[in-house]
Amino acid sequence: MLRFRLAAILKKKGWTPYRLSQVTGLSAPTAYRLADPDQQFGRFTADTLERLCAALEVQPGELLEWIPEPKSARAKAATTKPATTKPAKR
Repeated sequence: MLRFRLAAILKKKGWTPYRLSQVTGLSAPTAYRLADPDQQFGRFTADTLERLCAALEVQPGELLEWIPEPKSARAKAATTKPATTKPAKR
């Protein structure tokens, strides 16, 4: 699982999500969504990552933290087969 550490970095720097939006050019709702520590990590573009790193003067690895899943969850995921569909008969 990936954890986005933006909220902690903003707190350390004394920044608000609003200030982040002003410095990066991201919309305020986007900055608040990205800075919400309770929000599940989602997708964002390389451009957004570039803006965050430049504004905060951090490396991408400082924004992201990888937390390994427990072995039992990995084993279950590995044994689960994806659903398959059969072609329609004509």
